[in-house]
Amino acid sequence: MTTQFIINTAGEKVSAVIPFAEYQSLLELAASVDETAFLLREPNGSILRQRIENVKQGQVIERELLPDED
Repeated sequence: MTTQFIINTAGEKVSAVIPFAEYQSLLELAASVDETAFLLREPNGSILRQRIENVKQGQVIERELLPDED
């Protein structure tokens, strides 16, 4: 990534210019972080964290899915 900076008269960086493709990638990354934060909210957040820890330790527990609401 080629980043260019805009500086003020004191020589401090005040802005950055990045390629548009990099900007789009950062937006996608931010969206995925927001989705993860949403999933980790309570009441299901602690359950999700525990399931992730279980998988890391090789403990995969299969459960039946709840039926879809029609």
